[in-house]
Amino acid sequence: MKIKYILIVPIIVLFFINTHAQESSVVKTKSWYVPDYVKAQFAGNIGLLSVGAGYHVFNDVLYTELLYGFVPKSISKAENIHLITIKNTFPIYRKKIGKNLTITPIAGFAATLDIGTTTFTTLPSKFPDGYYVPTAFHATLFGGVMVHKDFIKAKIFKGADFYIEFGTVESYLWYAITSKEVSLNNIFSADIGVNFYF
Repeated sequence: MKIKYILIVPIIVLFFINTHAQESSVVKTKSWYVPDYVKAQFAGNIGLLSVGAGYHVFNDVLYTELLYGFVPKSISKAENIHLITIKNTFPIYRKKIGKNLTITPIAGFAATLDIGTTTFTTLPSKFPDGYYVPTAFHATLFGGVMVHKDFIKAKIFKGADFYIEFGTVESYLWYAITSKEVSLNNIFSADIGVNFYF
């Protein structure tokens, strides 16, 4: 899929919500357990589509999120895949662009658990000890760039992030390091996503 088609949908959603947002005169104090934002992400080794919620912690030094990801069998060519991910993103620095835009290089890591039936956390008895490592756990490393837009007149959402990332899974990285048949060019993939702030 060409990158320009991947970028069109989040951009349209971002500006549609900003255009139709209305000013709210009610200021509410948020409870500590209420997420700072909700998100949707396409691709990125944590599901074809993943959704969830996140928090800004340590004075916005870290964005941490709990996500559910899904890959349909039409894409996986096997069974439906269900994934639970804890994703951690670190903003490297923030650069204001105009009044309402901020651009931020980002880097981070995620830990994913496959909760489907095609993977395992402990080695099945049919295999000898040490024959395989657990296949249900994966770590993802990524880097990218995020653009934040504040909504001046906001009723539901007060702002949004749009981001693009490039990352890999730890097993792919290991194969690229230890095998001559796998190159670094083949282990990275792209993802895009949107965060909507309350």
